Amino acid sequence: MPQTSKEDHYASAALRHHNDAVYLHDDGRLPNADHHFGFAVECALKSLMLRYTQVSVAPVKQGGQPTKKPYIPQQSGKQKYIEHLPEAWSDTGDVISDATLLLRGRTGSTLSAILAGSAPFATWSVHDRYSDGSSVVEADVRARRAASERILGLHEQALIAGVLT
Repeated sequence: MPQTSKEDHYASAALRHHNDAVYLHDDGRLPNADHHFGFAVECALKSLMLRYTQVSVAPVKQGGQPTKKPYIPQQSGKQKYIEHLPEAWSDTGDVISDATLLLRGRTGSTLSAILAGSAPFATWSVHDRYSDGSSVVEADVRARRAASERILGLHEQALIAGVLT
């Protein structure tokens, strides 16, 4: 059986989370829909970064196991691990600026725009899974759904074409 790459796992997870989010949103279950839209975008962005930047999950030590989280190699020899939205992706976060520097060729402007365009997720938090959900409003979920559809569409196009355009 062929082994599936980490970027393929992220791609599958992005689609799975998005489909679940759409189902939940259409059913009026806003807090869980909101949560899954965030994970869909996070997984799609990680898949794109693994494919089109120097972001890696390669073993840190010679002969070691691949890492569980993607990271950006630093000149110091250390790694800067990519965490969850929005900390990892916000305009004020370190990863977005570091990732932008790592982009190669024509893919740079497209992926930079995607990373900067994740504004609907500026107030999304992975930690909201522990909340009662009362702060989740329809307008936010709609904006996150639209952003998720846009990012997953670009992700799918990149998978089909083999390039990020």
